[in-house]
Amino acid sequence: MLGFITTNNLWWIAIASLIALTATIVAFRFTTRLWFTKPHQAKAWLTGGLSTTTLGAWFLYAICIYVFNDNATVSALTTALSIACLILITLLISMLDMFLRAKKTSSQHSRENLSQMAMVDTLTQLPNRRALMQHLEAATRRSERSGVSLAIAFIDIDNFKNINDSLGHHVGDQVLQEVAKCLVAAVRGCDEVARIGGDEFIALIEDVKYDEDAVTIVDRMVNSIREVSIANQIDLNVSASIGVAMFPRDGNIHQIVSAADAAMYRAKKDGKNQFRFFDADIAMTSDQLLEIQHDLKNALANDELKLHYQLKIDSITREPVGAEALLRWEHPVKGTLLPPDFMPAAERFGLSYAMNLWVIEEACRTLHLLNYLHIPFSIALNISHQQLRNNNLVNEIKQLLKRFNLPLASLIFEITESAAVKNKLLFNKQLERFKEAGLKVSLDDFGTQPSSLAYLQHLDISELKLDHTFTANVENDYKIRGIIQAIIELAHVLELNVVAEGVETESQRQTLAEIGCDQMQGFLISRPVSEENLVHLLKKLSTHFESGGEFSMDELKNL
Repeated sequence: MLGFITTNNLWWIAIASLIALTATIVAFRFTTRLWFTKPHQAKAWLTGGLSTTTLGAWFLYAICIYVFNDNATVSALTTALSIACLILITLLISMLDMFLRAKKTSSQHSRENLSQMAMVDTLTQLPNRRALMQHLEAATRRSERSGVSLAIAFIDIDNFKNINDSLGHHVGDQVLQEVAKCLVAAVRGCDEVARIGGDEFIALIEDVKYDEDAVTIVDRMVNSIREVSIANQIDLNVSASIGVAMFPRDGNIHQIVSAADAAMYRAKKDGKNQFRFFDADIAMTSDQLLEIQHDLKNALANDELKLHYQLKIDSITREPVGAEALLRWEHPVKGTLLPPDFMPAAERFGLSYAMNLWVIEEACRTLHLLNYLHIPFSIALNISHQQLRNNNLVNEIKQLLKRFNLPLASLIFEITESAAVKNKLLFNKQLERFKEAGLKVSLDDFGTQPSSLAYLQHLDISELKLDHTFTANVENDYKIRGIIQAIIELAHVLELNVVAEGVETESQRQTLAEIGCDQMQGFLISRPVSEENLVHLLKKLSTHFESGGEFSMDELKNL
């Protein structure tokens, strides 16, 4: 049968091995590919592969018998070695094939999981901002085709930062999860709810023929969020403010979310725990805020922000003991703007942090100049409720004081009583940090809250600042005078300094001095002045004191 093979032609052994190897590899490759999807076919291919290997081995053995002149021992050893190599190579190739396929499958699954994770908020399992924009694009296209409106509801949880700060982030996370469930339950099956970040959600309400259709759903959202409760949190009251905008009435796809956001802020401004539809009035306010936002971004770079200083004097000696720093914006078109004109926009668009840090740094620079002129002085700075949440605030202040080589007592930080009452736990934590750092804290607008005297003894503060509403009638209303006198006496028992603001007449100054007020400020003493005028005034007052032994109120009045 094999007479055509020459005695010394060993190539036929290689050819036989290659034929058997190729057939076996093909069989095993199909086997591994089909094993998890079509096991019955895989078994058939495996049987075929083994059969092919057997036939290849027999063919190889027959060739070896002829080539090696019927030497059975050598032929058997050669055949066994060839078959072993054949099987080993086949197994290695099959294992490599399975490994590569498994790796490819795992990579595909990983990409699918990452893609899914990129579209889902991990905390609430709702679509995230990225997914929302895709849903919004599809929803607006459907709205355009059908001619039926689409409502966008922008939901923001009221006072959520207070929940996080006072009860902890674990409670805040539970609140977000429960709110997400409430929102999903409140909308219809064809609607979409997404969490776009923090405590903000957006609901896409489709097929809205009339505003009343959206009102029913949004009102259900507001009411359902009021019912949110967390175990062991009896005093937890959750509510939300919702702004609603309609597509295409209130703008295109790029404007509609901003319109709903503006309506939400109006709902918050109007008292929270309610919803508002976007309208012309909100549009005008929103446009103004956007304009201010644009201008504010350039204000710091263009040196448009300035600090003005209102002097504080000792009630008895009339010596200038410090000043309150007041922020002003020298707008190139609108002139001088006060904080109420631009701080809401700064806080809304995340610009307040940089501005507040600039205020502290600028005050330190002024103090450094006064120290160089050998004028002892202190500056009081207002701390906003946003700054209260900054856990690194004290460290930032200490770094600035160190940078300008200033003593800790150079700065006094004023926190309004209303902010302290609304954020008691957060306020107390910051007070501890200020006390540990040796920084002074003043409680501003004191007397405006009903529980003032009850918790005063527990606060680590250095100073009380009487609200100007008390000062205005102190010389005419004996009841007001009695209240102020009681507050001053209590403060002195607690070793607190008392400052009266809003002093505008000489009779007010005299009355406050008689009942023991330590310091005062107001238009009687001086109006807010620039740094240049402040330095000029303090130099003049110091010179006058050195020559005459007293500070002249006339110099202050001439400002």
